[in-house]
This record gives sequence, structure tokens and C-alpha cells, in this order.
Amino acid sequence: MKSILKILALILITTGLRAQNIVGEVEYRYKIFYDKIYASLPHLTDQERDRILLSWGNPDGYSTRMKLQFWPEKSLYTFGTPYQVQSYSWQVEDYFIENNLKEQTYLKYMDQMGKTYLVRDSLNAPKWRVMNEIRDILGHMCMKAVSEDPIKGQKITAWFASDIPVPVGPEEQFGLPGLILAYDINDGMLIVEAEKITFGEPEEVIALPKKMKGREVSGTEYQDLVQDFIQTSIKSKRAWMWELRY
Repeated sequence: MKSILKILALILITTGLRAQNIVGEVEYRYKIFYDKIYASLPHLTDQERDRILLSWGNPDGYSTRMKLQFWPEKSLYTFGTPYQVQSYSWQVEDYFIENNLKEQTYLKYMDQMGKTYLVRDSLNAPKWRVMNEIRDILGHMCMKAVSEDPIKGQKITAWFASDIPVPVGPEEQFGLPGLILAYDINDGMLIVEAEKITFGEPEEVIALPKKMKGREVSGTEYQDLVQDFIQTSIKSKRAWMWELRY
């Protein structure tokens, strides 16, 4: 406990020195390792697992760029350069998240499970446990925090920078006392890590497509859909992450 308090004290000192870091943009590298994921799925047949690994097995993983813009009152997240949100594109699926910290609400617009969804609801942060570990990411002292996603059966490990005092992060990770600069799922099956941080007002603010067409649901309704989809995929001996973001 004493060591944790010492670490927190050091971070709070740093936060005081760099409290101006409350507006900016982060470029993340989103990297997924299908070989690790499929090797861990007990419901797949050996033939299906071998087929997928033959087609998608890659020890270096598959990656893309994502982009987060943040302010004290909100954050915006979508694909980064060279990708862009493009409605009904065969090249890139729609994926956009807006967290409104002032009103404590969120909006998600995304292609998942074969459909386009518009999800609106109140913010409900994951239940985090801050751990006694630190690491440096792009010159920022980051503390470790862990959580779980019971619906997807995932262990989540995040690293947040208290000297960037905004409680947001990439994908659906948020709610820590500092910007999340990296996180991984199930010990490296998915790794999302910041590659570049630019402080100050973004040159071009992320914007939703002008026409948003999709099924509008609440957060609870969407989670029920996700749970049903995963359970159906398991019964059918299919890999659910083909149509649902891991």
C-alpha cells in the first residue's frame, strides 16, 4: 500500500506540472493476433481452427491505425490515417465513439454483427483496479489498471497517464484518472498502444457521417444482442469475432 501511495504522489506531482495537457489527439496502433485468439477457442473444431490459422495465422498480427481526440468535456474516436469513417464502405466498416463527459452520455455508430447500429446511453465505466506497476509510454509515466469484460470473457490490462488528466481512452476503455495510452486483451491477443500524441486543438475535428442509417438501440439492448450473438456463434462452432469487434 505504501509503495502505491508513493507512486500516486509522484504522478500527482507530474500532473500538477503538466495539467495543461487536457486537449489533444492520439494516434493508436490497433493490433490483433488471430493465431492466439483461435488457438484459445475450445468450441471450434480442429478442422475449423486449422483452416482459420492457415488463412489468418500471422505471428506479427494484423494492425490498423485508430485516432482519439479529447477535451475536458468529451472525446471522439474513429479510424486514423489512412482510414476514414465512410458510410457503407466496402473498404472500412463504420466505427465511431463519442463520450460526452459533461452530460455523462455516449454515442456509438458502428457496423457490427452484419448490421449498422446507433447506440446511445449513459456512460458506465468499467470496474478498474489500479495496480502497483508503472511503465513509460511516449515519455508519460503510466500506471497499470485491470478490468474484465464478462460478456466477451476478456481480461483487460490498461495503462493510463495521470499527467494527461482526462478520463478517456481508445475503443470502449475509459473511466481512469488519466488518458489511457495502451491496453491489451487476454495477455496480448489484442494490443492497442499510442504511437503519437499531439497536444492542442486538433486541426480537423472528427465528424460523423452526415447521414446515419442504422438500428438505434440502448446500451443494455446492444449488450444483450452481443451476448446472444456470441452464444449463438459458440453453439454453431463459429468464431464470433469475424462480425464483432474483439
